[in-house]
Amino acid sequence: MRADSIEQIVMHELRNFAKFLTEDEEIFVKILEAKTNKSILNRQKAIEENLNKALARSNEVSMLYERLFEEHVKGTVSDEWFMQLSVKYENERNELKLKIKQLREDLASAKTYRAGKEQFINAIRKFMEMENLTPALLNELIEKIEVHSIEGTGKNKTQRIVIHYRFIGQVELPEDRATEAISLATRQGVAVKYLTA
Repeated sequence: MRADSIEQIVMHELRNFAKFLTEDEEIFVKILEAKTNKSILNRQKAIEENLNKALARSNEVSMLYERLFEEHVKGTVSDEWFMQLSVKYENERNELKLKIKQLREDLASAKTYRAGKEQFINAIRKFMEMENLTPALLNELIEKIEVHSIEGTGKNKTQRIVIHYRFIGQVELPEDRATEAISLATRQGVAVKYLTA
């Protein structure tokens, strides 16, 4: 897929968002709010689950290390076995400390994502003021673009494009506001219909 085709598709979808924002900002904001709140809650829940598992494992490793030390002092564990296991436990404890720190930072950043819809709306407003899509605005708006395989043959060729926006992920608008398919020429005499979302 050519870069100019992707740019046209992104422009098409952003124009649709801009039109929706202009015509009915209240509904557009409610859609984004529902989307961001749902994805933030899901993300927070997943991070909290991983954090709880890491904390539980950290406590377990600490207890295992203590038991190993006690068994070594009693003489029931050889020096060689004690050294091997103590190195293993110490490495795991250090890895868990780093993981717990990262998960706590991720949890804090997930809580700040609530401002995501405001940033997205402001970026759409910036887009409304511009004639071209700049790299800076693209970076501000889009996290990633998934380009799926072409399906169908001849005039019935379609290709699904999924745009993931920063802070809010994939945006699904109501059917009456959904971005319609766009047909672009991929090379001379060949056109592909691109379906978003």
